Amino acid sequence: MSSRLLTLLLVEDSPEDRDVFRTYLEEMGEYSYRFLEEDSADDALALCKREHVDCILLDYDLPALSGLEFLQRLVDEEGLLRPPVVMVTGRGNERIAVAALKGGASDYLVKSEVTPESLYRAVRNAVEKEDIRKRLTEQKALTGIAEARLQAALEVLERGEALIILDKDFRLLLVNANQERISQTRREDTLTRTLWDMWPEAASPQSRTWAELHRAMRERTTAHYEEFFSSLERWLDVSVYPTREGGLAIFFRDVSEKKQAEDRARGEERRRSEFEQQLIGIVSHDLRNPITAISLGVSLLLRRDDLDERVLKTLVRVHSSAERTIRMVRDLLDFTQARLGGGIVIHREPSDLYALLRLVVDEVQMSFPDREVRIEMEGDGLGAWDTDRVAQVITNLVTNALKYSPAGSPVTVRTLGDADTVRLEVHNQGEPIPPQVQRHLFQPMRRGDEQADRTSRSIGLGLFIVDHLIRAHGGTVDVRSSAPDGTTFGVSLPRRSTLLAIERV
Repeated sequence: MSSRLLTLLLVEDSPEDRDVFRTYLEEMGEYSYRFLEEDSADDALALCKREHVDCILLDYDLPALSGLEFLQRLVDEEGLLRPPVVMVTGRGNERIAVAALKGGASDYLVKSEVTPESLYRAVRNAVEKEDIRKRLTEQKALTGIAEARLQAALEVLERGEALIILDKDFRLLLVNANQERISQTRREDTLTRTLWDMWPEAASPQSRTWAELHRAMRERTTAHYEEFFSSLERWLDVSVYPTREGGLAIFFRDVSEKKQAEDRARGEERRRSEFEQQLIGIVSHDLRNPITAISLGVSLLLRRDDLDERVLKTLVRVHSSAERTIRMVRDLLDFTQARLGGGIVIHREPSDLYALLRLVVDEVQMSFPDREVRIEMEGDGLGAWDTDRVAQVITNLVTNALKYSPAGSPVTVRTLGDADTVRLEVHNQGEPIPPQVQRHLFQPMRRGDEQADRTSRSIGLGLFIVDHLIRAHGGTVDVRSSAPDGTTFGVSLPRRSTLLAIERV
């Protein structure tokens, strides 16, 4: 027996993601596929008008039109989607998921969590639900169909989705076996009763089910929502479709395990965030005392008159480094406040970025005495910046470049000043950063195994702070990385700002 041929439209602007989706689907299931591909929402909408499509895999983030806007334009005059849509997002955001499902999507998946099984299941479910919807809307009257044949057709829902068909008075005309299982009530005890008799908790106008079903019945439109039914002690995913006979077809799916998993994930994320903030605060406070002691000790030594030039020069550098470390501890405390909603504060003052650059590079090289750091400067480096914060940026970028490049290779720091902006670039010949890792470089606490750290540079808070500090100055940060050219982090800083002297991210 030959497999059913499905025509799938992939609306996705990433060729790599389209390749993954094709590969996953071809590995799974009972279907064979004819793939159509578009990276533009307008082209995809035009294709739907001239081609038969069984299902659409839709990227939420499209260049000219969002996935939600695409859904809205795809809805026909009856308010029903044709063909069904599975939304695929790059962000695990519950608000986006709810908006997509409310907009008429059959399902949604987060790209980072997609597996061959989950993608196949979402496509199969969307196609099966659309098949049933078409059969329901094409029926002239439920009373004219033999119940045995209709019941047999409804039981083909393999994934455990329950179905109830209501008349215009919300009386149950038909239920399937899965509905019996979820409600734990025999169909003989539910038919001809109203839905409100079956679930008294949903009979209140304050209930989501009451409101959505009355709206769908009144406006002859679809509805999709999730609600907790205390009598069943379960979360149910509910999809509602109007029938031609004036009633409603309601699909129920038990999503209790999914909701519990989401609650656990939110709890873990909350605990992780709290741990990060506590850790940053504890480390910052614990560092302040010993560094302050070093700074005071060096200050006392500098008052002596019997120091030779070499010792004096070393003490001056130690004192300068200790003072800068104290400021960094203060910055780390500010960062903790920023994570709690207070924002990172900067104080601008006229300064020479090039003089600051030489000083910071000298300090960094004291920790890497065997490494070469080349400085190339063009134009002038005058502007209004927070020198402590910019020094912190330079320290982070140069230190990372030294850590993650071959021992015998130089690190090059280039600066170019034009009329309005000073451009700073830090280059090294280390291993290239994979494109999928670059997307997360400026996120905090992105830790992996040791090898991943060496390629991703996403270590602790450094690059996250760099990004925030540069944006606080009205500038931008970028990265280029390839095997032939090495890795270059670039920073563009405007010389002046029309903002107040104290600014926040």
